[in-house]
Amino acid sequence: MDEMPTDGFRHRPLWLLGVVGLVFAQAGLALALFGPDRSFAAVLDDRPVLSGRHPLHLYHGILGARAFHDQATTTCYDPGFQAGYPKTPVFDGGCRPAELFLVLSGGNFRPGVYKIGLFVCLLLIPVAVVLAARGAGLPAGAAVLTGAGGVVLGWSWPVCRLIEDGEIDFLMAGLGVIVLVPWLGRYARWYGVDSWLVLAGVAAAGWYAHPVVWVGLTPVLIGYYLVYAPRRELAWHLGLAGILVAGLAPNLWWLVDWARYWWLRQPSPSDHIPLPTWEAILGTPGDYGTLIGYVPWGGFLLATGVVGLIVLWRSGNRAVVGLLVAVGLVTVTIARILAAWPRMPTDAAERLIPLTAGIVALPAGLGVWKLLDRLWLAPAGAVVAVLGLVLAGWADGPGRPLAGAAGLRADPLMIGFSADQEEVIAALREHTTVDARILWDDTTDTRPGWNWTALLPFHTDRAYIGGFDHDAGMEFSFCGLRDGKLNGRPLDELSDASLAQFCTWYNVGWVVCRSPVATERWGRLPMARPVARLKESGLPIMIYALDRPKSFILQGKAKWESASPVRITLTDVVPDANGEVWLSLHYMNEGLRVYPTYIRMVEAKNKDRQDDPLSHIRLWVPGPIPRVTLVWENP
Repeated sequence: MDEMPTDGFRHRPLWLLGVVGLVFAQAGLALALFGPDRSFAAVLDDRPVLSGRHPLHLYHGILGARAFHDQATTTCYDPGFQAGYPKTPVFDGGCRPAELFLVLSGGNFRPGVYKIGLFVCLLLIPVAVVLAARGAGLPAGAAVLTGAGGVVLGWSWPVCRLIEDGEIDFLMAGLGVIVLVPWLGRYARWYGVDSWLVLAGVAAAGWYAHPVVWVGLTPVLIGYYLVYAPRRELAWHLGLAGILVAGLAPNLWWLVDWARYWWLRQPSPSDHIPLPTWEAILGTPGDYGTLIGYVPWGGFLLATGVVGLIVLWRSGNRAVVGLLVAVGLVTVTIARILAAWPRMPTDAAERLIPLTAGIVALPAGLGVWKLLDRLWLAPAGAVVAVLGLVLAGWADGPGRPLAGAAGLRADPLMIGFSADQEEVIAALREHTTVDARILWDDTTDTRPGWNWTALLPFHTDRAYIGGFDHDAGMEFSFCGLRDGKLNGRPLDELSDASLAQFCTWYNVGWVVCRSPVATERWGRLPMARPVARLKESGLPIMIYALDRPKSFILQGKAKWESASPVRITLTDVVPDANGEVWLSLHYMNEGLRVYPTYIRMVEAKNKDRQDDPLSHIRLWVPGPIPRVTLVWENP
C-alpha cells in the first residue's frame, strides 16, 4: 500500500483559514437570498419562503415532524387537502430536509427553522467540495482553490434553479455523490478509519436526501467492486459492507415506506411517455455543447479537468480517475436521455449537469493549481480566489456587480406573504368556517410564488380541495378545479345538479375562483353567492359561498370533533337505517384504522360520478357510539 500523503490540512493547517473564508463568503452570498441587507434576522423571522415548492415542503415537513413526534414515522394521513391523502416519502420526497429541521425543533410551525436549515444546507457546498477534493488526493491549497470553484458553481443558474424551486433534497444528494466518488477511490488506495467514517457518513446522508440518486450509482459501484475486490483482504470487504450498512440502516425506517407507497407516484396510462431512440440519446456535437454551456466557464472547466485527470493518473490515483470518469459519463448519459425523452421537463438535463460539473471540478481544481504552480502563483491564486468571493459575498454594492462578474446568480427568494395574499387569508378566515372545505381554483402556470397556497391550512385552519400542488402526480390529486375543469371535466359540460352533487360528495362550502371560466360558471350556480372580490398576483379572485347543508358526514349522523394528520375523531355517532356512516373522506385500505375495533371500515363509491376513481370511507356501525376514532397506524 502506498504511503499516505503529507500535504493535507493536518500538515498545512493554515489552509484551514481558506476553508473558513469560503464558508464566510458562502454565508454572505446565501444571506442575500433572504434580503438585500444580508441580515440574519431575515432568516430567523417567521416569514415563509414562497419560491418554488418551498411552501409545500414546509407544509409537509411540519406534518411529518408532528407525526414523527407522535408515532415515530413521517408518513401520515392529511385531511387538510384533497379530502384526505397519504403524505409519504414518495409524495413529497423533497420535504425530507424540512422534516429533519422541524423534528429537531419540536415539530412546531416555525418557518424560521426551515430557513435556518436551508441556510445551513447552502453553507455545506464549499465544505463538501473541499472534502471531496481531499478525497481525490488534492493538496490542501488545491482543495481550497477547488472549493472556491465549487462556490462559483453552486451559484450558477442551474443550481440556483434547484434552490429557488425547493429541490434541496436533490442538491444535498448531489453533494453527497461529489464527496463519495473520490473517497471511494481513496478507500481503494488507502483504506482506513478516516475513509470509512467519511464514506459511511456521506452514505447515510445521501440515502436520506434522495434515494433515487443513490440507486443511480449502482452500476458504478458494482464495477468498482468487481475491479478492486479480487485484490483486497477481508478487512477491506468488511469495511465496504459496513459502509453499505451504515448508509441503509439509519434510513430503513422510512425507506420501507418509500418502497411501500411508490405506486402513489406512478403516472396514469394516459400519461405514458414513450422511450427515446438511441439516435436521439446520442444526439449531435451541438447537443453536448449545450450541456457544457449550462454552467459558467464550462469549456474552461472541461479543459482543466482533463489536465487534472492526467495529473491524478500520473500520481497513482488511478482509482479516483476511473471513478470520476465513470460517474461523469453516467451523469452525461442520463442528461442526454432526459433531454431526448419526449414529454420530460425541458430543463431536466439542465438540472443534472451541475452534478457532472461538480465531478469535473475536482480534477479541474488540481489542473488550475498545477498551471498556477508553474508560474509560482498557486498559493496566491487560491488566496485571491477566496478573498474575491468574500468581497462578492459581503461587500457587493447595488446591482451586485462583483457577483455578476464572477457568474454568481444569487437572486433573492420570495419571502413572506404579499399584501394581496394577506387579504385573501383574512377573507377566508372571515367568510368561511371549519364545517366544510374550500374548493380552490388552481392555475397550472408556475409564476413566482405560485405554491404559497400550500400553507393555507395553517394560516386559515380550513380544509381545501386543490391549492397544494397542481402537478402532484398522484391519484389523490385527481379531484380539483383547474384550467376550467372540475375533476378533469370542462365546467361548461357540468349541469347545476352535477356541481351540487360534487359539492355534497366533497363537502364543499366555498369556491375560490381565479379564472374567468370558473368565475362565470360558478356565478351562474343558483346556490352560489359572492361574498368577496379580491386580487392576488394580478389575478382577480371571487369567493363564492354555497347555500347548502355543510357536513363531513354524508350518511348517518355524527359530530366532526377534530382532524389531524394522525387522528380523526367523531362523537355522538349514530348510523343510518342500514347501520352505516359515510364520511366525506378518502378511503385508505393501508394504514388507516378505526376504533372501536368492532367497527368495520370499507370503501364507498360515488354512485353519481362513475368517472371519479376515488372512494370515500364507509363505516359499519352496530348502533349509537359516543366516540369513533380513525387513527393512522402506518403498518
